[in-house]
Amino acid sequence: MKIHQLRVLIAIADAGSVRGAARMLDSSPAAVTQNIQQLEETVRMQLVVRTSSGVTLTACGQTLLAHARLVAAQMTRAHQAIDAMRGEPSGRLSIAVTAWVALTFLPETVARFRTRMPAIQLELFEGLLAIATPRLRDGSLDIYVGRQAPGATTCDFNYQPLFATSRAVVARQGHPLADSRSLSDLLENDWLVALDPQTEGQASYQMFARHGLPVPRSIHFLHSLTVAVALLKRTDMLSIFPWPLVELCAARDGLCAIPLREELEDSTVGIIMRTGEPADAASRCFIDCLIETIRDESWGRTTDIRRAMQSVEVLV
Repeated sequence: MKIHQLRVLIAIADAGSVRGAARMLDSSPAAVTQNIQQLEETVRMQLVVRTSSGVTLTACGQTLLAHARLVAAQMTRAHQAIDAMRGEPSGRLSIAVTAWVALTFLPETVARFRTRMPAIQLELFEGLLAIATPRLRDGSLDIYVGRQAPGATTCDFNYQPLFATSRAVVARQGHPLADSRSLSDLLENDWLVALDPQTEGQASYQMFARHGLPVPRSIHFLHSLTVAVALLKRTDMLSIFPWPLVELCAARDGLCAIPLREELEDSTVGIIMRTGEPADAASRCFIDCLIETIRDESWGRTTDIRRAMQSVEVLV
């Protein structure tokens, strides 16, 4: 297998067609087709299926694609590492950041990083598990600042804890159940929870089981804080937020924490990276900037940030 053939496989998967892959690679459809045929001959398996609507990958193609993404990502990192050693740092750094950290420490962290590495292009994602974890696995994400996936092992990822915080059930201000004291009062409502890929969302249900309660009948999954806040503000849906996010969103977005007797499980936020590969200069620099920002109280945190941090235990 050759690296340019693996890049063709990735392009076909991303574009969904041979012509689209050719445009992505600045190549010709004939060259794309030839490379895939050569790759299929090498592995002695069919990798793609051509249909009237485009091209899809076979099961073998999907398996090889996961490895192809890792190989391509490692090649990119290798080039960036050599450039950095020549004193010419360049390339892209992909980072996913959980919402409340993005609203507090990220702006100052990015400002510090841009001062030190102005040639590095940043790619930033909302740090939800269902978005971040698959990208970490396939190498398209360098750093995830967020909650560790349930069931993830130290064999998969390196984890450096940054914060510990409690969580709360949230609703709109004026919600008919806003003064409820027990989870049992909330079972009939619609719930919005973040989907995690490790347990297919089952982790969110565990807080009910811990208190001897059945799972709510209506649970929906979200992949965006913006979507969650919009729905919570205008419906009677409920969700689970870390306390710093409650503090940040309560006054601004008209949300409130429901004063339950039951304690929800604490949440730990940390820096998560793939195991088995060295951190490049850009990744190390970003992590240094983040930790410096967390530790430095002199850069003028706003009242909102100070209020959010009242419920947070700093672990670095």
